[in-house]
Amino acid sequence: MKAATFRNLGILAHIDAGKTTVTERILFYTGVERRMGEVHDGTATMDWMDEERERGITITAAVTHCPWRDCILQLIDTPGHVDFTAEVARALRVLDGVVIVLDAVAGPQAQTETVVRQAAKHEVPMLLFVNKMDRPGANFELAVEKAVERLHPGVIAVQLPFGQGSELEGVLDLVEQRLLRWKKADLGVELEVSAIPEDQKDRVAAARLELCSRVAALNDDWIDLFLDSDDLPNDILKQGLRLGTTSRELVPALCGSALHNCGIQPLLDAVVDWLPSPMEVGSPMAIDPQTGREIKVEPDPKAPASALVFKVAHEEHGNLAYLRIFSGTVHKGDALFNTRTGKREKLQALYAMHADHRDALDSCGPGSLLAIPGMSRVRTGDTLCADDRRLLLASIEFPEPVLQQTLEANDASSRDRLAELLAILVREDPTLHFQEDEETGGYLLSGMGELHLEVNLHRLQREFKLDVRAGSPRVNYREAVGTQNSATGHLEIPGDSGMRVDVRVRLSPSEEMAPQLILAPGLDPLPQALLDELQNPQILHGWVGDEGFPLAQTQVLIESWSASSERPPSLDIFLGALQSAVAAGMRLGNVVLEPRMDLHVEVPDEHLSAVLADLQQRHSEILEITMEGDIQQVHARVPLSDMVAYSTSLRSQTQGRGSFQMTTDGLMPRS
Repeated sequence: MKAATFRNLGILAHIDAGKTTVTERILFYTGVERRMGEVHDGTATMDWMDEERERGITITAAVTHCPWRDCILQLIDTPGHVDFTAEVARALRVLDGVVIVLDAVAGPQAQTETVVRQAAKHEVPMLLFVNKMDRPGANFELAVEKAVERLHPGVIAVQLPFGQGSELEGVLDLVEQRLLRWKKADLGVELEVSAIPEDQKDRVAAARLELCSRVAALNDDWIDLFLDSDDLPNDILKQGLRLGTTSRELVPALCGSALHNCGIQPLLDAVVDWLPSPMEVGSPMAIDPQTGREIKVEPDPKAPASALVFKVAHEEHGNLAYLRIFSGTVHKGDALFNTRTGKREKLQALYAMHADHRDALDSCGPGSLLAIPGMSRVRTGDTLCADDRRLLLASIEFPEPVLQQTLEANDASSRDRLAELLAILVREDPTLHFQEDEETGGYLLSGMGELHLEVNLHRLQREFKLDVRAGSPRVNYREAVGTQNSATGHLEIPGDSGMRVDVRVRLSPSEEMAPQLILAPGLDPLPQALLDELQNPQILHGWVGDEGFPLAQTQVLIESWSASSERPPSLDIFLGALQSAVAAGMRLGNVVLEPRMDLHVEVPDEHLSAVLADLQQRHSEILEITMEGDIQQVHARVPLSDMVAYSTSLRSQTQGRGSFQMTTDGLMPRS
């Protein structure tokens, strides 16, 4: 299949907006599945893990492929819960377009804003699908208005609902100026197309006028056409929607109800017509690891192969690595060079994935999303490339974990097994970290939230059959220097052949999360091998401050150094002296930091006062309170240490009717 016929598509949304139901309907209407999977009864194809089916939520990004018209849609269904944001980040790195699913009653929610920001960061074109138009209180026009304010100023309606709530019958197509209705008898497979009803013509005309005006603004010639007639020809309108979408100036908004089989086929048409193919998204830049020069990676099937590993899944006999091919053509049995490890990886088999099922392939070209088994050494973010053109594609950035809990096994053999399994979980999910707990002899597992940790604990117990005791989640604190200071440290190796190395550093507060190491201008020369090591951005990773927490938001400037011997110090000796100097500087004044959380709470009006009183006790800063219908939306910032087990408290205060979402918003001094 040629890259021009691919559409690499992601489905993104806030939790419970109906994202996975949209995906299940896509699989049904494209003929991939013969029955409609349902999230509420645990039969969704894309939610294949036991944890997903039991909880009714998506936990891991699932990949599938399906035909529509003359294209192949390679689709990734992503989680909507903030604890699994890594799945969204990894998907966006390899996608060429996304559909943002919006709840027609709730409108844009906290995680909707987060995923739209992530998509904008990766410059991924977007469509908007306003779902659940059959619910009481659904309001398409208000949802679009809020989306313009909170998501993207280019959101523009290309459809209108025909009826709302329980009276939803179909959609009014502003481009073709027609009414589309779905027959309930055949599960919405057939569309009934008719003219715009007389009582809807003024409404459609006003909305089309706005649509044509926005499209015309993209091209001076189209402006003249629009001014002559207050309209645009349909072919120009379609051309303009494609141009506006691929350039990210416009976000076409469609509507329907996935659960009740309304609106999915026009959404698929919009994906094919308005979202770009891999040939149209531009060529990513890579780095030559030997020279540092930039290389343009063209999506040419005859070019040297290059691919990015965007996901790694555990299998009994090794990893299953998910790749996006950016250039070249790969075949079963080929070998690619891993730029990170310096090792060659054999492509034992090539698979097109359908959730947890797979279809064997002989070869894949640019734009392909595929999975390869048996790659035990690869990690998420690795570049695989042809040996005769080695390059490094931009990797994937993941947030730091904010909560941790202790895990203990029952005996020594189980303890070793626990370490092995934690390594597997961390390899799969880069937002998980683990380390040995010196106090208990167990391990500390760090993750993005309580649900994230709970899901992985259940995987250890149920999937891997390991009996594990877990402590309560606690905050991942960080430590930073409080004010600028200078300090000296040393390391002395005893004996006749030993040496002493002294290092003087200046510590300064920094806005960067990770600690930074820089060398002062005019610093006495260091051996080249040592310089190369010190320029590694991860050199200070894992260093701790005076109170034993990982170093953060601190700049370490090496002002001077000296050695008692003429022979150059080894890296270990130099780092030992450097670490001694940093520790001395931190003792002169440090600050313990904790994650600051951006909190959105949705609560019925009658419970607002109780929720606000509780948030005040949790040292929260209330930023905004808005009302949508009879639901109050509270936006606040709060220290994470005060929010552990908040879900239980909120359920109690609101009789189970309140909901909340938290995302990290930097660091703040420990409360």
